[in-house]
Amino acid sequence: MSGWFELRRNNGGSWRLRLKAADAQTLLDTGVYEDRDAAEEAMALFRENCVHEERFVRRIDSCGKNYFKLRAANKEVIVRSHLYDSEPTLDKAIETIMRVGATRQVKEA
Repeated sequence: MSGWFELRRNNGGSWRLRLKAADAQTLLDTGVYEDRDAAEEAMALFRENCVHEERFVRRIDSCGKNYFKLRAANKEVIVRSHLYDSEPTLDKAIETIMRVGATRQVKEA
């Protein structure tokens, strides 16, 4: 298995969505959603857009670290990544996310 989405219900009733690699490392935390339907819609939007390299917008934070924003076709930001120490590390992360992010596997935690 190459990876999966982790769908977790928080104590307050909201939902959290994470993309996990085969080794269970968190690749992305897409945020908190009001209800399960919203989390599943976000997952579908992510799957649809993560396979398009041109939708990953690379940036450098004010602290000098690299990150990306994944945008939808309409330019809306879907998710912002965490910070990476180097551009090659950022590029490798994007490659991995493009490969793993289209997964249909979902595990509830």
